[in-house]
Amino acid sequence: MTNNDASKSAANPLSIDNPPTSEGPYQGPIHDPRDEVCNFEILDNFERFNKNNDIYNRGRWDERIMSKKVIDWFRGMYRPDIAARNRDGYTAKDFAFRLGGWVGTNLLIERNIKNGRVDGYQDDIEIYSSVAKHKVEIESPEIMSEELKRVAKLFGAEIIGITSQDERWHYSHWYDADHNAEKPANLPEGLVNTIIIGTTMDHDIIKTYPSATAGTAVGYGYSKDASTMQAVGTFIQGMGYRAVASLNDTAQKVPYAIQAGLGENGRHSMLITPEFGPRVRICQIFTDMPLAHDQPKRWGIKEFCEICNRCAQACPPGAIQEGGPTDQTLNISNQIGIRKWSINNEKCFKFWTNQGTDCGICIRVCPYNMDTSTWLKKKYFRFWVWLAGTHFRRLALWLDVKFIDRERKEPAWWWRGGKDAE
Repeated sequence: MTNNDASKSAANPLSIDNPPTSEGPYQGPIHDPRDEVCNFEILDNFERFNKNNDIYNRGRWDERIMSKKVIDWFRGMYRPDIAARNRDGYTAKDFAFRLGGWVGTNLLIERNIKNGRVDGYQDDIEIYSSVAKHKVEIESPEIMSEELKRVAKLFGAEIIGITSQDERWHYSHWYDADHNAEKPANLPEGLVNTIIIGTTMDHDIIKTYPSATAGTAVGYGYSKDASTMQAVGTFIQGMGYRAVASLNDTAQKVPYAIQAGLGENGRHSMLITPEFGPRVRICQIFTDMPLAHDQPKRWGIKEFCEICNRCAQACPPGAIQEGGPTDQTLNISNQIGIRKWSINNEKCFKFWTNQGTDCGICIRVCPYNMDTSTWLKKKYFRFWVWLAGTHFRRLALWLDVKFIDRERKEPAWWWRGGKDAE
C-alpha cells in the first residue's frame, strides 16, 4: 500500500456510517464455461465480495458485531488464559493445546506485523525466498504440473489441484488493520494459474466439537497449510517464477477448489472432498509458472446435501439454512448475485465468541466426515461416497444415521487416547 493509500485509510476508518465500498455489479465476464459442472449459478447482479464485510473483520469495525466477547475471542488466539474455565474441553490445558496448533500461522503473522501487514489474513503471504534471476525452462506444463504435485505432497499437501485464475472470486477490497479501514486489493498481474492445496484435520479430535480441544485441529491445519505454501512457493520462485501464497486473504478458496476438481460446495458452505469430506483446510498459490489445469468434477455431493439436513439440524444457533440453494443474502457477510447455500455468519460467530473458541459441529455431524484410519474403513468410505452420489443416496443417508456415531465425545475421551484407548 502506498503512503497516499495509507493516509486515505487513516482518514476514513470503517464504521456503520462509513461502511465498506460496494463495487457494484461485476464488470468482467460473469459466466465461465465450467460453471455448470461446478454447480455455480451466477446471476446478473453478481458482485465480487469486499473482504471488509467478512464476519471477522466486521468484529473490528461493525458496532453490531463488536463486543467484549469478540475482543476476548481475538485476544484468546494468543492468550490461552483469557477464555479458560473449569469445564472439560475449555481448561487452560485445552486452550494451551489450541495455541500450540496455531503457532505456525502466528509466526507467519508476526514476521511482518510491524510493517503493517497481516500475512495470510489481510494480506497475501510473503514467500521466504526471492524470485531467481533466471527461469528454468518448462517444456511441458503437463509434466511440470505432475512434478509440482509430487513436490507439494512431499511438503505436506494431501490433496492438490490446479486451475486458471478467476477474478470473480478475488476480493474487491482488502482490510487495513493498522487504520481499521479498507485498502485496494493488491495482487500482482500476470499470475494466471492458481494452485489449491488441502491438508486434513484429525478425525478423533473433531469428534469433541465444540471445545477448545477440537479447535486445535483447525489451528494446526492452518499451520500445516502455511508451512506447505511457503515450501511450494519457495520451490516455484527458486525456478524463476512468481508465487503469491494465500490463506484467508486475496480470494475465496472454496470456488477455486471446486474449479480445480477437489470437491463440491456443501450445505454448510464448506468444501466437501471425496477423500476426506469437509475435514480439510485449504490454501492457494497464485503463480505465472506454466501449468496444466485440472477439471472440475461432480460426485453427487450437492444432490446428497439437498436431502440431508444434519448440519442444519445440529447447528446450535441455527446458522445453516435448510431447503435448497438460494440467492438470498442474510446479511452483508454473504455474497450478492450467486445462488448457493450460505450461512448466517452473524449467528455462527456469536456462538463462537460465546464459547471462546471456534465451532465445527457441522463438520463433526456431516456424513462425509468419516474415519478412514484403516484399510477397511477407507474402503467403506469410498463405497459410501459412490453410493451417496447415485439415486440410492437416501440409502447412504440411512446407513450413516443407523450405523455411524456422530454424537459429541467428551474432550477427556481424546486426552485418554480416543478410539485407540477404547
